[in-house]
Amino acid sequence: MVGRLLRVTSLLVIVLATVFTVWLINLGVQPVIAVAAGLTVPVAMHALPLGIEFLVGSLVDRRPTSRLGTVDAAAMWLTESWRSFAVFNIDQPWRSAFAERSIVADPGRPAVLLIHGYMCNRATWRSWVLEGLPRTWNVATVNLEPAFAPIDDYAVCIAEAVALLRAASGAERVTLICHSMGGLAARAFLRAHGTDVVEKVITIDTPHHGTMFARFAQGANTKQMRRDCDYVRGLAKSEEPVEFICFASQHDNLIIPRDSQVLACAEAVWFEKIGHLAMTTHSEVLARLIQAVERPVASIAPAKISSAFDATGIAPAQG
Repeated sequence: MVGRLLRVTSLLVIVLATVFTVWLINLGVQPVIAVAAGLTVPVAMHALPLGIEFLVGSLVDRRPTSRLGTVDAAAMWLTESWRSFAVFNIDQPWRSAFAERSIVADPGRPAVLLIHGYMCNRATWRSWVLEGLPRTWNVATVNLEPAFAPIDDYAVCIAEAVALLRAASGAERVTLICHSMGGLAARAFLRAHGTDVVEKVITIDTPHHGTMFARFAQGANTKQMRRDCDYVRGLAKSEEPVEFICFASQHDNLIIPRDSQVLACAEAVWFEKIGHLAMTTHSEVLARLIQAVERPVASIAPAKISSAFDATGIAPAQG
């Protein structure tokens, strides 16, 4: 569903850019300049709303750790704009059918299921599946459908994907790696199906306590991601029964306030100068993710888990 919708919107963007280019030429602008300006339209359509998100985030989040200089802020904004363009205009509309990795029947290998976020599909993970994640892992992806369904409904497709991965790999337990809304969907899965088949859960930029920007999106699922809404309050009534690790960005543009990305019962791993979608391709995030998956399951009481920052702004890994 998401792929079809994004194919339509990406084609409309091409039409808009073409019309804009022709309009400039008719105004007497040199063709080379007009074409160059037209080529900026698709990225600019992402850059403008993202700029507003980053600006609002900087106004709402007044912590010293969230302050950035002009150069760093501009670089992060441009990187996130390009990543957003690539995700919504190239990967998800046209590359979502990329081939899954072959699953090896070896229960000794980490078995990992990748769960995407709101208005996304499995192509969110394309670069990591094809190039980043270790070949010694058994990796699978899932599409959360329908796109605008209540979050609890996604427990079914996650359960099916987990069952398929376990059957093919022979693994007793699966690690769930989740971006944004995918983390809430994983928590819904745990409540519906229990924890027996889950090794650990790693969430990336998940609005565990909601986000103010959810009010401006469509769908039953976005209503459940509003700041301090009944849904996230309900989830907060109990601690997670498996090891949880929350990857979070000090400068996330979509999850506002930014401390919404972290659960009190989880280990917090903080990053700096990385936007919401860029977290799913960033090399430093990938390196810490591999460490988190491959280390032994932590046996640490939630109250003892530290979220202190090291010199890079990243919390030290536990366990």
